[in-house]
Amino acid sequence: MCTVASNIIWPEYEIINEDECEFEMETSEDISYANSLVSRSQMDETVKSLLDNFEGDDDRKSWASFQEHIARAPEQVLRYCRFERAKPLWPMSSGRPSKNDIPNCSYCGGPRGFEFQILPQLLYYFGVKNDVDSLDWATIVVYTCEASCEESGRYKEEFGWVQLASPSAAVH
Repeated sequence: MCTVASNIIWPEYEIINEDECEFEMETSEDISYANSLVSRSQMDETVKSLLDNFEGDDDRKSWASFQEHIARAPEQVLRYCRFERAKPLWPMSSGRPSKNDIPNCSYCGGPRGFEFQILPQLLYYFGVKNDVDSLDWATIVVYTCEASCEESGRYKEEFGWVQLASPSAAVH
């Protein structure tokens, strides 16, 4: 007998893999269009003024940076990057793991590095409401063995860090 954990069935979507560089190119083209409407010196002064007057705690600054980056591809739900120096985008400065929080690979003992993150936009596509008990996260970051160690070709347990949308501690 099979028991069902939930009667909620999420919709199925195709995930399309696109390089973030493409979005940066589109953004730079958009900026050139904007600059034709507003002079570059006026734009620079406006941006500088906003940055000078931007007050907020580290979480708000992190959220603003996260939103600016995500605005380039608002439908993006997953960021995959296996490069050595790749880092996740953190919506908040609090609730990030320290290097000691990320355990070494349980198979080879080597370090784990950032591989992909699941963005909160996925909640929208799942149709999650803003109810008190609803599913919620700021981001989910998955760390995998940097050596991609092989042990008989089986799937390996990796490490995920959930940064919650509230200022409370992250769950892993």
